[in-house]
Amino acid sequence: MVDIARANGIPVLGLGTFPLKGDDCQNAVRMALDLGYRHIDTAQMYGNEKDVGDALRSSGMKRDDLFVVTKVDPGNVGADRFASSVAQSMDDLGSPADLLLIHWPPDDHDFDAALDRLMRAKDKGMAKAIGVSNFTPSMMRRAHQRTGGTIICNQVEFQPLLDQSAVLAAARELGMVLEAYSPLARGKALQPKVIKDIASRLGRPPSEVVLRWIIQQGVVAIPMTTRRDNAMSNLNALTFELSKQDMDAISAIGTRQGRTIDPSWMAGRWDE
Repeated sequence: MVDIARANGIPVLGLGTFPLKGDDCQNAVRMALDLGYRHIDTAQMYGNEKDVGDALRSSGMKRDDLFVVTKVDPGNVGADRFASSVAQSMDDLGSPADLLLIHWPPDDHDFDAALDRLMRAKDKGMAKAIGVSNFTPSMMRRAHQRTGGTIICNQVEFQPLLDQSAVLAAARELGMVLEAYSPLARGKALQPKVIKDIASRLGRPPSEVVLRWIIQQGVVAIPMTTRRDNAMSNLNALTFELSKQDMDAISAIGTRQGRTIDPSWMAGRWDE
């Protein structure tokens, strides 16, 4: 079992659960916990919070030993649904989340008010810590100022094909942790020749190289897998280091056009 390191209290490698539901979700969570994972990521939008909660409860593990993240659905960020949706998440998960995020940036007219609701949820004990997701650097700075630095992280797509250097720089500037969803870009990040060459030279699968590249930058990675061998391999990303030359070579792959997750409601907002 590999000891999971932490970044600002967040285990640097976790299990993503999208798009798992039902037995597939519960089995994946139990498998990850059995291997030593302590960080589980879910969201209202995924429709699997209860499955995650059931798996956590049946695992026999102490809740204080786990780090559970969930996110408020865009349809629930308004004043009429925010608190009740978070209360439902608490009930489904069996306890307040360790980290509660706003899943997608609110519209400008409700941006500050949504952050105020997020802070109130924390103040009421509905989450131990709060953060955001899919925020751009300017949004991060606005959120940081609005919350007085209370938000501790921004969860974004972060993988070698996408240049997120500006978001990472903003996170470091503001003292926030970045969490990487879709860290393998649904398999696309395993294909570039430079990554395959590094993996071959190190005698490791490309997935371990990509995850190591992410973690070595201080970014938390939350890959999803239902396969025990893949979950064990992902843990191996914590057991070696890449050279600066290899890190730089992988970083050079990314472009601003490398997104694999680009929903219509973010059209025109990525550069805000």
